[in-house]
Amino acid sequence: MTSGHPARKARIGIILAGVAALTLAINDVSVPFAYAQGFNPPTVVLARYIFLLGGLVLALPLLGLGFRLARNHAFHALGSGITAAIGALGLLGSFAYIPVSLGVVILYTFPIITTLLECAQARRFPGAIELACLIAALIGVGIAIGLNDMSLDPRGIALAGLSAVGFAISIFWNSIKLRTADGTIVTFYMAIAGVATAVLYLSLTQGLALTGAGFTGWLPLAVTCFFFAISYIGMFKAVELAGGAPTAMVLNLEPVFAIGLAALFLGEALTLPRLLGSALVIGAVVLSEFSRGRKDVAVELAG
Repeated sequence: MTSGHPARKARIGIILAGVAALTLAINDVSVPFAYAQGFNPPTVVLARYIFLLGGLVLALPLLGLGFRLARNHAFHALGSGITAAIGALGLLGSFAYIPVSLGVVILYTFPIITTLLECAQARRFPGAIELACLIAALIGVGIAIGLNDMSLDPRGIALAGLSAVGFAISIFWNSIKLRTADGTIVTFYMAIAGVATAVLYLSLTQGLALTGAGFTGWLPLAVTCFFFAISYIGMFKAVELAGGAPTAMVLNLEPVFAIGLAALFLGEALTLPRLLGSALVIGAVVLSEFSRGRKDVAVELAG
């Protein structure tokens, strides 16, 4: 049976995942305001990772933590950080072409992709429920895209799909290779990888795009950086405390928050196809994670 201390850690992890879901949604909705001030997607990604890295440099000593990980943990944290940065570049890039709420809905196929990666790691085929949930999620995305009355840029859809794959690999990587490492220090290494990935991308593409509009122009970027840092630290600390699967399940609240906030602050239409498609995606992911959670409990009790 599960002892009290691990159970408390898991509950704290779930709470942190919920906070991460809300702050991720706030971060998502603030990004278009930064674009309106002249910043481009890779510039926003770089700024967010620099802000996160600076915050962790200050926070780690205050928390009584060092900056070093074991060599194997450091290697895996950097690798996971690269895939997460690719996911961030994809997601923020998609916001330049499609509505924020739709980009987030497509992103949130990542828990099901995580499940498929776990099946591959365990060398087993997905079960009936896992396959049904995958098909339902894809149908939900199709409904949200295909029946929408707006003309959608395929570049945005492709970038959101790339984001889902990137974050799925990162969550899977952390849950398999970094469960015994401190989540905050892991996030520090992932932030380093994020800065390096964004700098490399900017050097190979259009370069930095900065605004000259003073405080008002920089405020949206500061807002997205702040909430990104809070959500990122909370998300990967939650993976450490509660595990990848429970964290991914609670993070399903992000698209719910994002749809509401995007309608409120960005004026995005709550069309029936988008609502139905989003509900199907979220429902499929929740069912998949609930089914996996029951299997994990059964295995634990049998042991």
